[in-house]
Amino acid sequence: MDALDSPQSRVALRTCNESGKTSVVVASVVAWHLEMFAHSLTITTAGVSRQVRDQLYPHLQRHAARTGAFEISPGMLRGYCAHSGSRLVSFTADDPGLAEGWHFAHDPTRYGDGNPLASVGVSDAEWAALAGHAEDTSLLIVIDEAKSVPAGIFDALLARCRPTRMLVCSSPGEPMGPFFDAFHGESRLWPTQIVAPASSCDHLWADPVRRRELDELEAAKGRDNPLVMSSIYAEFSTAIAGGLFNMLRLDMCMGGQGPRYGRGERYGALDISGGGDEQVLFVRDGNEAWMAGVWMERDDRRLVSLVIAKCEALKITADNLYADAGGLGAIILNEFDRRRWHVQRIDFGAAARNTRWYANCRCEMYSELADRIKRQEIRLQRDKGLKEQLSWQRYAPNNGGPLLLVPKKTMPHSPDRADALAMLFYDAPSAAQYREVQQQQDIAGSRTMLVPDSELFESNRAPESGGPGTGFW
Repeated sequence: MDALDSPQSRVALRTCNESGKTSVVVASVVAWHLEMFAHSLTITTAGVSRQVRDQLYPHLQRHAARTGAFEISPGMLRGYCAHSGSRLVSFTADDPGLAEGWHFAHDPTRYGDGNPLASVGVSDAEWAALAGHAEDTSLLIVIDEAKSVPAGIFDALLARCRPTRMLVCSSPGEPMGPFFDAFHGESRLWPTQIVAPASSCDHLWADPVRRRELDELEAAKGRDNPLVMSSIYAEFSTAIAGGLFNMLRLDMCMGGQGPRYGRGERYGALDISGGGDEQVLFVRDGNEAWMAGVWMERDDRRLVSLVIAKCEALKITADNLYADAGGLGAIILNEFDRRRWHVQRIDFGAAARNTRWYANCRCEMYSELADRIKRQEIRLQRDKGLKEQLSWQRYAPNNGGPLLLVPKKTMPHSPDRADALAMLFYDAPSAAQYREVQQQQDIAGSRTMLVPDSELFESNRAPESGGPGTGFW
């Protein structure tokens, strides 16, 4: 609550199970905001309706009964504070459209004379009263159980609504999604981050009975078990259940952590579609990779022209360009051939080089990429789409046979960015190989290819240099 006192505050709170996150923290914050800020609006949402109806509102009712300062209507998911003129509106986070109307605390004229909140039960009179006090009010947004809130809701409330104060809180889950990013890739947006493990909760840690239960759970499952990490230590798990990629290491790779090595010859990888999905060009210089082009071009000839022009600008030859030859890819690659751009063709469904361990080429490519990321041998720019697509790559049952991944048709859409990145690092030199070359060059008195760990990730390199920042970026 101290952290939320200042205007424009952003607080991210992750807790162990049964910490009192909703019953104590969220309920108290909502009551405080209703009473202390005249004509304010408080918006709350959660990933599931029971978190709002069965958890938050009963505790708000108890606050209201004890203080008599405000009224709560559980059936309507509304609240009102008579002496301050403040209001509370809650909804379940299942429709991003419900999250986009809460702008009035900063701009009451944005929607003219209309009522943009009529669809969620706010009357015209309520809208007029709220908008009339927009200049001297506060907008608090609370996202409870934020790990389960869809990215569309999360982004709409954070980026489009411009709240005066915002609190996101949850017990941690899998290492992906906007709540995970609040503590990792997008932590700069959340100046105040609070972690509350069981050891910080006296009602859990100091109680002999509860403490014994926690100790027995950890002894039975182990410290690294996802349930133990979340429910006791308020930590995210390191991997998605059945997932191929270590998402924490991926986040570190996207933060540019780790050495930069192998500058010199550039390579590209193109994932091809008929225009309904993205056509993605990824570029690699040593162990650093970035997206140089993203298109949705239905004209095959125009797409080939765009790709060749981009590759020539980046000094990537046809011999160093890999492309997906499956499906429509084979047809488009024929257009490359007609222009005497004979690229390297990769068939994801072809046999793997190591048939003992991998069911096909796709499994082998993704496994190589996952190993490189686990060892933090590559450097990537942050991209939510790429991270999401890598999280879709999961093991599939194969009766004890070689590694098999779930088919693409089971995914929300084609993982074009992930496919391009997997092709790009297929058979690329390892860190050990680069170091061996470096040692040989050092002996010969050449300039080293390995850049110290302290070098910053070059995410803002000037576009004319042909590195990250070019093209799509």
